[in-house]
Amino acid sequence: MSKRTLSHLLGAAAVAALGCGLAPGVRAEAVVVASSAPGYVQGQLVADGQAVRLPDGANATLLFANGRLLRLRGPYDGVPGEMADSAVSARAGPVDDRFMQSDLGAARALGNPLEAALERALTIDPSVPGIRCVRAGSPPMLRRPVEPGLDGMLLQEMGGGRRAAVGWTGTGLAPWPPGLPLTDGADIAALRPDGTPIGTLHVRLVDATAGAALAVGMASAGCTGQIGAAMAALRDATVPLALFLTADPASAAGAGATYRPGEDIRLLVQTDRDAHLYCYLRNARAQLIPIFPAGGAMSAQVAGNAPVSLSGDRMPLRAGDGPADLEVRCIAASRNLDGEMPGRTAAFRPLGEEAAVQLDRAVSRLRETEVASAQLVLKVR
Repeated sequence: MSKRTLSHLLGAAAVAALGCGLAPGVRAEAVVVASSAPGYVQGQLVADGQAVRLPDGANATLLFANGRLLRLRGPYDGVPGEMADSAVSARAGPVDDRFMQSDLGAARALGNPLEAALERALTIDPSVPGIRCVRAGSPPMLRRPVEPGLDGMLLQEMGGGRRAAVGWTGTGLAPWPPGLPLTDGADIAALRPDGTPIGTLHVRLVDATAGAALAVGMASAGCTGQIGAAMAALRDATVPLALFLTADPASAAGAGATYRPGEDIRLLVQTDRDAHLYCYLRNARAQLIPIFPAGGAMSAQVAGNAPVSLSGDRMPLRAGDGPADLEVRCIAASRNLDGEMPGRTAAFRPLGEEAAVQLDRAVSRLRETEVASAQLVLKVR
């Protein structure tokens, strides 16, 4: 089953699942699976009772400990843990299209991508320092480090405590040494075979043993690297590519911005995962002007969860001399589209009359490619 099919399956279950809120008295903590909104990244914990604020056009998907997936679309300002109950109270009216909800159990036909992602995340590379989550009562597997020459390592309790040797088999995996018990909050030094220090592992034990409860527990324990990687894998399996475009600073309503003639235009765009980005400005003459990437030598690839400025230092965007309505359109794709997007090497130069048609045709012809787009109207007054 493809990710698009699974995304449709999860979305189709949304309305039926609106009444599956958390039981009274249960903490409604959640972890961010995906987000195109500034300030929310994979693996981030959303605490019980914490408000989530999304500007117009931004998306965020949350996973609750009971397996509930909740996808929010801005503008939104509320407490996600309370939202299902408020939706049910208005059941007689139209469903609020700012969010949809489903059960991760819908993904079990795929072997549950969350379980596989968590298993990978809980396999520890001991050469990478930081906070590491471990299931309580279940010692982790250790992964052979990427660094050459580390065919063996030593692990030692900080302060000169017990020490154990670790070696890897042909699978590149080794069990946690039984002579080195794990306790919550323990600091374990990773050493080279000659005793040279590499780094320190800060161990956090998580009581939950599997599924969404384990994911939320890892986020709550501060294991950002592990849970971020697990949520990214879940996102790629279940959540469609998302793109957010806004004026900087964004207007209060999030519906565009107004500029004076000649004023600099500053725009921000953000994707919820690594993607290839292409942006165009339609000027007062209805001409299409490529504005990102800023030239043929610049890569179209952008990092997920990282805002990208569309106002380059070499070629800043400025409002025209007279009143006009301008439009910015950005397209994000899961693969490189350099050979298919018009004006790829003609940044900041107006394209011919057929450019807009060529752009629409190129996007409509894409197959087996995830695509997201966003438009923003800019007013010059």
